[in-house]
Amino acid sequence: MKVIKTTLAALLAASLIGCAASPTTEMVKDVSITAATCCNSYSEFSWIPMTDDSVDFAIDEYSQVGDFPEGKSYFVGFVIPQNVERMSVDLKSWMKTAGVFAPKVLLLDPQFQPVKMITLDEFEVKPSNIFSLSSYQHRFVMEQSKTPYMVVYSPQEYREGSIQIPHPERLRAEELGLARPMVTDPVIQHQKFGSLEIDLKPINLRSYRASEVTAATAIVASAPVAAAVSTATPAVKTSNITMLPETEAFYNGQIKAAVEKNEMHKALQLVEEAKRAGSSSAETTFVELIKK
Repeated sequence: MKVIKTTLAALLAASLIGCAASPTTEMVKDVSITAATCCNSYSEFSWIPMTDDSVDFAIDEYSQVGDFPEGKSYFVGFVIPQNVERMSVDLKSWMKTAGVFAPKVLLLDPQFQPVKMITLDEFEVKPSNIFSLSSYQHRFVMEQSKTPYMVVYSPQEYREGSIQIPHPERLRAEELGLARPMVTDPVIQHQKFGSLEIDLKPINLRSYRASEVTAATAIVASAPVAAAVSTATPAVKTSNITMLPETEAFYNGQIKAAVEKNEMHKALQLVEEAKRAGSSSAETTFVELIKK
């Protein structure tokens, strides 16, 4: 279940948005990315299984950095659980006074080849209300056989932009039929970091023959658990998910590289992250490496 924000907190947030920079305010922002890219191909990305009904996540300095056709971007990658055939995804990017992450979505096929892009102009701008902030929002469907992987990133062209949104007081006045207040609609700057959320609803579940899966995989559709995850260290336990071979190989390679550099803390973090994502070999790989 998602945590319901209180009316008081939401109103306070809305008032803060109302005090955001006006169209004439000069703001200095850094949209450049100097961090090294994590991977040489999409198949090497780390993926968070989409196992809950709602996931709050941040794209920040701890997120992966990818090299996309438009250049570098911080990003987060998600994958449909193996027991889901089709998944409805409602992606929101929250608009705060500090800015908003202007999203672009890349959907990949099982071979990690790009199949579809969802650009910013396809997102709807949802105004704030007593329960939530203004947001970019778009709903789409992912399919296990066609588009099991989703990447959310923001090209530099997006990061350099901004969006002007209606002031909450003006919206309330319009709803109540009152005179328009003397307020300035705030301008929200696009940034390289931001807070986002995905709401998930399985449309079709996949069925298996008993000989094809283990008992653990067969009961993967357990009760949803609310989660707030970082792209670096997912907080959701997913040990009942079978990890894809490509992802398994990626984690084991990263663990090996960390051990070879004597970065044991990083190696242990990777082991725990891999186990949560469904790895069956990460811990064994680590143990064998430190025995050498």
